Amino acid sequence: MSNAESDRKTNITYINPDTPHVRLPGYDGHRCDALVPDTLDLQDMARLAVNGLTEPTDAEADYEIYWKVCLRSDPPFMVHEESDIVQAKFMEALPLLRLVSGSTQNLHVEKRWMEVLLQMQGPDGIVYMTKIGRPWAQSNYGNLPPGDHYTVPWFAGRLLGTMTLYWQLTGEDLWRDAARRLSDGLCALAIREGDIARFPWHQMGVGGTFVEHEISQAIHNIATYYSWCIQGLANYYRFSRHVPALDLARGLYHWVRDRSNHFGPDGRFLREYPNTDYTHFHGHTMVLLAILDYGIAGDDRDAVEFAHRGFRYGMSRGECRLGCFSELLDRADYSATEVCELADMIALALKLSAAGVADYWDMADGWLRNLFAESQFRHGMWDAAVHGRYPKQKPPEHGTNDRVVERNLGTFGGWLAPNDFLPDDAWGWGIMHCCTGNAARAIYYAWEHALTVQEGQLSVNLLMNRASPWVDIDSHIPYAGQVDLKMKKAVNLRVRIPGWVVLEDVRCQVGNQPRALEWSGRYACVGSVQSGDTVVLSFPIAEGLEHICVEKRGYRAVFRGNTCVAIHPSGSNAPLFQRQHFRSDTTRWRKDTRFISRQTLEW
Repeated sequence: MSNAESDRKTNITYINPDTPHVRLPGYDGHRCDALVPDTLDLQDMARLAVNGLTEPTDAEADYEIYWKVCLRSDPPFMVHEESDIVQAKFMEALPLLRLVSGSTQNLHVEKRWMEVLLQMQGPDGIVYMTKIGRPWAQSNYGNLPPGDHYTVPWFAGRLLGTMTLYWQLTGEDLWRDAARRLSDGLCALAIREGDIARFPWHQMGVGGTFVEHEISQAIHNIATYYSWCIQGLANYYRFSRHVPALDLARGLYHWVRDRSNHFGPDGRFLREYPNTDYTHFHGHTMVLLAILDYGIAGDDRDAVEFAHRGFRYGMSRGECRLGCFSELLDRADYSATEVCELADMIALALKLSAAGVADYWDMADGWLRNLFAESQFRHGMWDAAVHGRYPKQKPPEHGTNDRVVERNLGTFGGWLAPNDFLPDDAWGWGIMHCCTGNAARAIYYAWEHALTVQEGQLSVNLLMNRASPWVDIDSHIPYAGQVDLKMKKAVNLRVRIPGWVVLEDVRCQVGNQPRALEWSGRYACVGSVQSGDTVVLSFPIAEGLEHICVEKRGYRAVFRGNTCVAIHPSGSNAPLFQRQHFRSDTTRWRKDTRFISRQTLEW
């Protein structure tokens, strides 16, 4: 720990001063050593992301995250800011990624977060951030309400989801009751106007107090502040069947749909920042994802179609081969890809596909393999970018330069170009942890939806490495057009074949014996398979050069299937898509320890 960090002491005081006794979820499961193809592996991404969620935290401030990381400094530093509030995303994502990876790294951080979550819950059930001992929280998105504690609907809603997760993972009444109190507290705080619900303001003190100011001074359209609240209420309702939670989610959705002026009837993203001529992409997709979760939980087809229209518009404004979605639309100068919106678009594609609304599996597959995978901060990224080009700086107040690179491995970039983690013309510092929180949860969504089991039928939707109680999947893509499925249970098997494959070229073997396939759309219906069978599906794969345009700039990208294996021109600071090994026709293998959790959650 650096002197700047170790010398600083805080005196954080929460609305509930009593430290509760909490018990961590078990996170048990089965582990086995295996030789697996060295291809995209969501379990590995999740394991590394646990480091990125729990290490860039401040032990002297109850392990509160440092929101922003400056990689354009030698050494790098990270700093507290008002946006530390996005820690709510970390607190929801962490237990999900432990289910994927089995990682038990920094359990003490998670335990303190769980304690703090309950200490933030007031007598009215609402969770409140504290100003006491957190001087960096004094100007959070406009004028803070009076008093020592304040809440924001998106913050409270995301933490309602977290409470629901811990209730399901531990089975303890402590979390069931806390979630119920928060849900009921939000219902009491809301203002009802017919079938519409809204909150008094976007930031409120105890009892709903607030300091009103012109909306032009706010950073976000109010619709964004309702997004996580809608989502948290919907997820809580799915497990509790507590009708008032669903009713409030519905009312908030109606407000977004009818009054927010945030979307056009065709799903178009309307301007979020009133005094500018550009539109924040994530400020819209985060709302769409929340509305989709509500629509699915509440069987509200209008909400599902609303989210679908917005998703289609988002696709029309991005580069859909690599997954490049500019942070700010219609901006005169260059706008990099903020990983928040990429994570949102992946989640929307997966959930719309799983719900049977439309088939976006190929979109999700390509986005996951390309810019999403490349956006995770890994060993060597910063070292490769240094070369003495960045100035030596001391960390600012409330910041630290202690082991910043190591502590941020597994986090996600904030401002990316298609070819560079740290593009010269992106104004960002390198990493902002709103992106880490969103991307971490997207890993779980992809892992969850990669395969589904229903009434004895196993559907493999994404051809990626995946261990499960039913099958272990070894994907050779992009080295070869091949996927090996090692069956553990007798099921009726079907496998979705990617859109770049000619279906007539697909071959299937079960236990070294050819098997004829039947087809249901792009699903190869293998039929009945037994425990111990190995099913091999194979098809041709070849390289192809494609010209893509991102933010009025042209690139030449080499693809094998959906996977970009090279891009030109190369990035100048921290180049992406350095994937020469993927251009071989021979699969590279690696040793790994696969983990299969005893618990899974539909999230």
